[in-house]
Amino acid sequence: MPKRGGRANMNGPSGSRFVAFNDLDDRDDRDRDRERDNPRKDRNTRRVSFKPSLLQYSGGIKRRMAEIAIRSHLEDDEDMGDMPGTSKPDNTRRKGSPIPRKKFGNAMHLSKSPFGWYQIWINNGQRYAKEELVSVLQRAIQPEQLIPLYWRSEKNNVSFYVDDQRVAERLDGLERAVQMPDGFRPYLRVRASCPQTPINDQLKTRMQLVMAKRYNVQTKALDMSSFHTDPDFRGIFCGIFRSHVMSAAIEIMEKNIPDLVALNLNNNNIASMEAFKNAHTRLPNLRILHLADNKIPTATHLIALRHVPLIELVLKNNGLCGRYKDHTHYVREIQRKFPKLKKLDGEELTPMIQFDVGEEVAVLPHAKASFLCDPNGTEIIRQFLEQYFLIFDSDNRQPLLDAYHDQAMLSLVVPPASQVGRLEKYWRYNRDFRRQNADDNTKVRQLRFGRLAVVSMLAELPKTKHYPRSFTVDLTLFTPKMIVFTVAGLFKEIDEVTEELRYFQRQYIIVPAGSGFCIRNEMVLITVAAQHQVRFFKKKIETATTPQLNNEAMTPSSGLSTGLQNRLHINQPSTSVAATLQPPQVGIDEATKIQMVQSLCAQSNMNIEWSTKCLQETNWDYNHAAFVFDKLHKENKIPPEAFIK
Repeated sequence: MPKRGGRANMNGPSGSRFVAFNDLDDRDDRDRDRERDNPRKDRNTRRVSFKPSLLQYSGGIKRRMAEIAIRSHLEDDEDMGDMPGTSKPDNTRRKGSPIPRKKFGNAMHLSKSPFGWYQIWINNGQRYAKEELVSVLQRAIQPEQLIPLYWRSEKNNVSFYVDDQRVAERLDGLERAVQMPDGFRPYLRVRASCPQTPINDQLKTRMQLVMAKRYNVQTKALDMSSFHTDPDFRGIFCGIFRSHVMSAAIEIMEKNIPDLVALNLNNNNIASMEAFKNAHTRLPNLRILHLADNKIPTATHLIALRHVPLIELVLKNNGLCGRYKDHTHYVREIQRKFPKLKKLDGEELTPMIQFDVGEEVAVLPHAKASFLCDPNGTEIIRQFLEQYFLIFDSDNRQPLLDAYHDQAMLSLVVPPASQVGRLEKYWRYNRDFRRQNADDNTKVRQLRFGRLAVVSMLAELPKTKHYPRSFTVDLTLFTPKMIVFTVAGLFKEIDEVTEELRYFQRQYIIVPAGSGFCIRNEMVLITVAAQHQVRFFKKKIETATTPQLNNEAMTPSSGLSTGLQNRLHINQPSTSVAATLQPPQVGIDEATKIQMVQSLCAQSNMNIEWSTKCLQETNWDYNHAAFVFDKLHKENKIPPEAFIK
């Protein structure tokens, strides 16, 4: 027996350290004996289970979706700014399983990039200059040559890309082996990734040179297979699997080889055909298309090509090929989408049995730039738009007060939140009902009442420059008491660095006021211009042969802001019928001519003699005169004596 107050014997059979384990062993022995004596006793005993039940979502679909959203938000770990995530991976191994091998020595190799590009991420690399970092890394991987491309800094980290696998493997093996002059060892992480390629003139020029090298004039065929691996793209990543790069390539084809017949896009990792949405109009002669060894997942993605009259198509080694139970079903499905197809994956096809309806004939009328329900409104709308946007694009929009009714109303709408980052300057005025509740008073608060509130909001919008060449006008109602029309077109923000084109649509309701008209109601829609709108506008500018009404290069002076009622002095319609409307008189009195000369002198800095000459040669059309001056001034064709006062 141990002495009183002494330590218990921890190693003996009755030691307290192993008492719990001995008791547990005794209970296990008793349980085994009981089960041996009565083996069927506990067969129906209920047991507690902690597995998730399928009926646990008793709150309905909304509660279930809320839980899924919260769990997804907590579990997601997105790479911000193309930087690799820093969170620890989820450890889902079972208890007792072997510990996973980490990156010791050559236990884990860098995965090979299918494009040959690798991203190098340096933690806390922002502490050092680019030249210092590159110099240290170059010494560490000698004799390999380090050429960092697409260098980018974000917060305290830097990243760049290399297009050499050997250089990437050498950098991947460094990790913390690199030491900076101050003793700090930056952490390097290398992964297979390709950079985001901006579309600029340098890339387009390089693409055009490579495409010209690969084009066969005799067969009118363009070989763009493995396009990103072309040696002429050294230092530039040109992956046409991205829609914006593919759109740039199609734009080059449309401009330089519109008679293209065959196009080979094999082995480009293409997963989306969105860039071919208007291929039937941009490449009308395209008949042969090779898309082998890509990543097109389903035949639904080929719907963008449904209007292209293809006679030969290659789709082998794509994800969609394995989605059919047999080859016959696959051929039938593709042939159903392309009825004129004669060859698929190199095999001749049996023509489909279909009705002999001949060539498809377009029965819909062609779209027109304008619709006018009454020709008598042409001159009225032209003058209104000319004078309204002349002031709207000026530095001072206060004269627009005279253009609106005392009880005028205005509302502005921008697209959904997907474009809010590109249209943030207009988001505070948005009156989109889809983003407001039924009992929300925002609908009333975002509606501007009265001409003071309307013009105040317009004055807060960014300064703009509209392009009348892009305008389309629809005159839907023309009566003596009301005119309703819609104008749409392109503009850009003057203060915007990127000079991205915007698309607008304005619907006006104007009513008679005195000897002219004023705006009673206006609804404005502003969004980012689509790619086909930008292409059509640029093509229209390039093909224009004669100068037209254009205020693109003019800023109206203060002398032209004497009151918008005088500007909109349009013959008021008679009280009988709208057809009796007459356009205003084209004759210009001497006082107006003197005012126009003075305004052009102030705007162009030309003297009175040359300003008068410019207006006379343009038949006293101020907008035309300003456009001609701006064009000749940019071409340095105006003599110096025109600016001597």
